[in-house]
This record gives sequence, C-alpha cells and structure tokens, in this order.
Amino acid sequence: MKWLLFLLIVSGCAQVTSLNMQQHEFGILPTKIIWFQVAGLEEEQLAMLRFQYSGERKTAFEESTCIGKIWNYSLYNLRNNSQASFLSQLTGKKNVKSSCEDAELRPIWSYLYGNGYNTGIFETGSSDSQSIISMKECGDKGQEFLNSLYIWLRKEPVAGAGTFHYREPLALNQNQVMYDRTCDKQGCSSTIVENFKGLYQSFKKVSNKHLMIVRDFSYLAALEKKDFIKARTILSDLERSVAEALALTKTSNEYLVLVTSGDSRYVDMPDQGKQWYEFEKSGAHPQAKRTKLTNLVMATGARSENFCGIYDDSQVFERILSGPKQLGLELKFINPFK
Repeated sequence: MKWLLFLLIVSGCAQVTSLNMQQHEFGILPTKIIWFQVAGLEEEQLAMLRFQYSGERKTAFEESTCIGKIWNYSLYNLRNNSQASFLSQLTGKKNVKSSCEDAELRPIWSYLYGNGYNTGIFETGSSDSQSIISMKECGDKGQEFLNSLYIWLRKEPVAGAGTFHYREPLALNQNQVMYDRTCDKQGCSSTIVENFKGLYQSFKKVSNKHLMIVRDFSYLAALEKKDFIKARTILSDLERSVAEALALTKTSNEYLVLVTSGDSRYVDMPDQGKQWYEFEKSGAHPQAKRTKLTNLVMATGARSENFCGIYDDSQVFERILSGPKQLGLELKFINPFK
C-alpha cells in the first residue's frame, strides 16, 4: 500500500521536459527574442538545401522545436501579400489595409518598450512599399508607429543617411534609419549572415531584454523571377543566420528564436534524379506557383511551445506574449478588429 501511494505521488509530480524530442523548459518568459520574417518561405523549399548535405544532416530550420501553420487571410483578402502578413503578425490585428490607416495599429515593440525591451529591425531586399519605414509617409501616426526602433536596411544608402558596416563598431541611435555601406545599385557585398551577426553582437548590449527582427523580401523576389539558383543562395544565407540564432538558445533558456513566413509560395520540385541534377546545376525545372493559403511558423526556445498548431497570422503576436504571469507582460485578451 505504501509503494502504491509513493508511485501515485511520483507520477503526479512528473513533468514533460521535452518538445519534439528535444529538451525543453515550459513557461519561460523570453527576454531575448530573435524573429526572422521570410517572405515566400515554405517548408518543402528546404529541399533546395537539404539534398545538398551528405548523410542525415538537417537544416537549421528543421532543428526548430515547434512548427505551426498560420492562415494567410485577413478581413479583406483570402491571400495577403508578405508585407500585410508581416504587419498582422507584428500587431496582432486582422484588419491590415495596406494604407496609412495601418499606422494606427499598435505594434509589438510598443508593448515591449514599456517593459524594458529594445527592438531592432534589420531589413533586406525590401521595396519602398514593403519596407517598415514606408510608415514614415503616414505623418505623425507613422512616426509614432516607428517610435523607439533601431532600423538597419541592407540596401543602397540614400543621400545624407547614416551608414553601417558589419565589420566596424556600430553606432546605436534610436529612431535612426541606417543603411549598409557595402550596397549600391548592383547589390551588396555583405551577406545576410554577416550583417545579422555584426548587428546583433552590438545590439544585444543595449539592454538585456530585446527583440531583434530580421525581415527578408529578397528570397521571394528570386522565386518570383524563377531564379532558383539565386533563391537557393539567399535561403542558404538565411539558414546560416538561423543557425547562429539557434546556437544562442544553448547559452540561455530566455532566448526565443522565431521564423515566420508571408506570401508563401508552392515550388514544384523535380521528382527524378536527372531533373534534380539539372536543377542543382542550372535551376531548371521547378515552377513557383501562386501564394498558398497558409504561412509557416518555426520556433525554438522560451515559449516555443505556444507556436505548435494551426492558427491565424494575427495570433503570432499573442503567442509571444501569452503564458504564466511574469512581469505583467502577458496579454490575455487582444481584439483582432482594433
């Protein structure tokens, strides 16, 4: 009888400490968040990298502890473009209109800033309309939307703007947009991973609690042009960046590494050895088809358990902030229509 009572007590105290066959602590508040928003990304596209590896090596994306799918629709569109999806994810709202009315939405960094977090955004491959700084065209509301951000753009510098170089000490100025000095009309000599590593090493010193957002639109642009060789190069660059971020989750249980997509594209990959060889050599055969109805989410680290399942684009925001009450950060009720 005593043994039975002992077993009941032990079994009642048992806790699940793994997720996706990996060691994991549940309910940890993320104080260091690295969020990759990659336009066009869909999980089967990882074959462009995976089949280049020997043995059973996985890509960094596949090392994520939790994978989910998010519906790519809003109150106005069944298929949102990437910038609309990303904005919905950043604000937790369904009613993104792709107009200056969006500047009235409250972004995640506004909530976090009041809790001691600083937010930096590194953007690559964005057009003028895709860039987060397009909000500047929306007057005072747009300036308020962007308030408190550190922003770095991997694109040709505009006249009079501040610049940065990933190999040099970084001047960190809030509310200043800085451009990659290695970029010109022909492109950039820096890589995404070089910039990410250089920028993050400096940015993380600003405050212990922070959010670093990496927004990439260059991968989608390559898919749309059916330039699969370039797309694979960009995807490889992003994968190395994610690997750098995942390595940080081994140093602290307060890191959350998040990857979300927008405007996900279906790529019809070759299904025979000869065709695949030709694809590896020249990018022949695959076809990028129309936007899918869902986007991809991959998460590792603190509160990554929140991102398993199928939910709306707008709920990514809530899942970062929802959990056991810590520091008053949690939001239990978010109205998606405001």
